[in-house]
Amino acid sequence: MRGISEDERALLTHITMWGSDGYPITKLRNGHGWYWNYRSIKGPPVIFKTRKAAVASFEAFEGILIDAIAGRI
Repeated sequence: MRGISEDERALLTHITMWGSDGYPITKLRNGHGWYWNYRSIKGPPVIFKTRKAAVASFEAFEGILIDAIAGRI
């Protein structure tokens, strides 16, 4: 069974409070892509071409955290 870290728990709390407006998705300074990270949680080593792709990646990670808390992982 996988536990979650303090930063992962803080991320889930943040999303619970702010919903999708609180997703840690950021546009690159040069405007050519999107990425996500939160505290010590670094997103995948990929620059997404669209915000929609970055959101899908983040939501998949959020699902993994929820499964970890529920004991399914």
